[in-house]
Amino acid sequence: MRTCFVKTTAVSAAVLMGLISTAALSQSQSDEHTYFGVRLGLMNSDSDRFINIDDVGFDYDDGFSHLGYGLQLGHRFGNGWEIRSYYDRLNTDVVGASDDNGHSYGVDGLYNFRSGIYLGLGANHTSFNDASDRFLRGTLGYSLPIAERWNARVEYAYQTASDFDDQYLGLSMNYAFGFRSAERTEPRPAQPAPAQETSRDSDRDGVPDNRDQCPNTPRGHVVDDEGCSVMVEQNIRHELIVNFEFDSADVRSRFYGDIEELGALMREHEDVSIEIGGHADLIGPDDYNQDLSERRAEAVKQVLVERFDISANRISTRGYGKRRPVVDEISLEANPRNRRIEATLSTTEEVPLTEEMQRRGY
Repeated sequence: MRTCFVKTTAVSAAVLMGLISTAALSQSQSDEHTYFGVRLGLMNSDSDRFINIDDVGFDYDDGFSHLGYGLQLGHRFGNGWEIRSYYDRLNTDVVGASDDNGHSYGVDGLYNFRSGIYLGLGANHTSFNDASDRFLRGTLGYSLPIAERWNARVEYAYQTASDFDDQYLGLSMNYAFGFRSAERTEPRPAQPAPAQETSRDSDRDGVPDNRDQCPNTPRGHVVDDEGCSVMVEQNIRHELIVNFEFDSADVRSRFYGDIEELGALMREHEDVSIEIGGHADLIGPDDYNQDLSERRAEAVKQVLVERFDISANRISTRGYGKRRPVVDEISLEANPRNRRIEATLSTTEEVPLTEEMQRRGY
């Protein structure tokens, strides 16, 4: 049995090294959170183990014949690392005697890759009957998101001590909670420098009053030789993003202000039409998400028409389903960002050229 475990260890090590080399560039950057899970698995105990019953030694069955079930609690940091503790109760098969019970618990440090694969190393304590051992434990697993806060994990673990080597195959279901995302701060716009004063220049636009054909020019405007504001064509681009709850096409009231801003621009530029594109996250069937994305686009159109008096023939809608995600993954960070509509208003208008616009290279 010891030789078999050594061979298994060599193969597992080769697989782990290959996974590290191919997946190291795709670290998961999911939000920090805590999770709780239930575990079910099978343990293959070292054949050198035996149990002493009434001064008679009995061997444990070979193979993955020991059923284990338990709980786990972990915390995942925002950089792919996590720490996990677990406890399993073991029901063991004994050759020539009644079944025995055991316990296995420990702590692992795990690292998650974007592909869903994770690797771990930790300490374990396993006891059968009156014998207990401390182990160094390595883990290879795969995590699969199955719902908004749920994921399933399947993993293989190999634990070794001075006397015994054990293996474990397990499945767990986990629920995530307690999310924390890093707050994003927008840079503050630079303040325009005050215009320099010029003698006999009442509005301080750089043109003396005796030549100024446009008195009281607003501060910060670029003027021509006659003291009048220089007019330029400026592109106007306004983007609207409305996010939705899971499996919902209802427009939340907190987005009405953003929709009203778009409506005001459409009333100001009556020759402009827009398209509202609806999108869904990556959870669920393609056909269902296609229909959901179309309903989301229609819902925002209805708000523009009924609340803000925009003509319906100026608004077209289209559903993109799951085809254009903002973040191409299933995670608690990505899912709310992918459940959205997007609309863009683009036009041009004549505006005064300002000193700030000149500094930006307009």
